[in-house]
Amino acid sequence: MNARFSLTAPVLVATLLSLGVQAEGPPPLVHNPFSRPPSAVLPDALPVFSADGSEQPLDLRATMVAGADRLANVAGRTLRPGDEVQGYKLLQVLEDRAVFSREGQRVTVHVKPHLVDDNE
Repeated sequence: MNARFSLTAPVLVATLLSLGVQAEGPPPLVHNPFSRPPSAVLPDALPVFSADGSEQPLDLRATMVAGADRLANVAGRTLRPGDEVQGYKLLQVLEDRAVFSREGQRVTVHVKPHLVDDNE
C-alpha cells in the first residue's frame, strides 16, 4: 500500500499544480502583435496612371468585399463607405474598383490599372 501511495502522490501533486497554472491563464498582451508600428514619416503619394495615360486621382491599393463588409485601401489607409480621403467620399467598394464622389461628380478608381502590353 505504501508503494502505491508513493507513486500516486507525485502524479497528484503535478496534476494539481498544472491545474492551478491553467486556471490563471496566460498574462494579457501588452500590445497587439498584428498592429503595424507607428511611423513618424508618411511617404508622399506617388501619382497613379491608368492604361490610357491619364492620372488617377487616388492611389487605390486594394479592396475587400465580404458580404456586407466592404473596405478599400487608399494610399495605405483603410476606408469604409462614407469615409473621406483627400476630399473624396467613398461611395461604393467593388472587387476591382471603388466609386468616390467629389464636388457632386462620381469618380471610379481601379485597384490596378490595366497595363499596356508592349507586344500588342
